[in-house]
Amino acid sequence: MPSVNQVLVISPEKEDHEKINAAMIRCDLHSICCMKFDEARIFMTTQKFRVVFCQDTLPDGDFRGVVSAANPTPVVVLSRFAEWDHYLAALRDGAFDYIACPPDSAETERIVWSAIARARESSAVRH
Repeated sequence: MPSVNQVLVISPEKEDHEKINAAMIRCDLHSICCMKFDEARIFMTTQKFRVVFCQDTLPDGDFRGVVSAANPTPVVVLSRFAEWDHYLAALRDGAFDYIACPPDSAETERIVWSAIARARESSAVRH
């Protein structure tokens, strides 16, 4: 489990960055934001994150590539589609959770704490 207190936000939408960053400040976490998968991939190879937030579609890919690259870090999918089918598809494809955009602050905080707790439990089971 990384001791670092930062999250990565991958979205071309500035509003997503702002809303998630505000929620992370309340969680005492630092956000690093980028707009494309290629940029995010560099961050993921050089730094550790507690959680990765990723827009479902990116200018150069989609969340599935991020899920693969971020593993085992939990990935939360951000989507403009607040539909059950999209939510289930994201979970089937390996996402930790799914948030309809714009992200709600309380829901974002709840999901982050849930992801951190699950990662802590998984780490304890491996040791």
